[in-house]
Amino acid sequence: MNSILCCHDIQIRQEVHKLGVLILLWRRQLGMTQYQLADKSGLAQSYISDLESGAIDPRWSTIYRVVSGLGQMSVQDFLNGPQTIRSLRIH
Repeated sequence: MNSILCCHDIQIRQEVHKLGVLILLWRRQLGMTQYQLADKSGLAQSYISDLESGAIDPRWSTIYRVVSGLGQMSVQDFLNGPQTIRSLRIH
C-alpha cells in the first residue's frame, strides 16, 4: 500500500511539473513576462514562478485563471501546448 502511494505521489509531481512547463512555454510563445501573466491572471508574480517550476499543485480554478491570463484560448488548447510543442509530438 505504501509503495502504491509513493508511486502515485511521484506521478502527481510529474504531472504538476508538466503543467508548469506548459505555462512557461505558452507564456514565452506569447512573449509575456511573468509579471504580465500575473497581472492578467490576478495572481502574484512569485506564484506564477512557483507554478512554472512545479512547486505548486494548482487547483482547476487557478489553471483557469492562468489560461484566461494567457489570452483567448480554451483550457483544452492550453493543455495541448503551443504549436511548437504540437509539431514536435508529430515527428
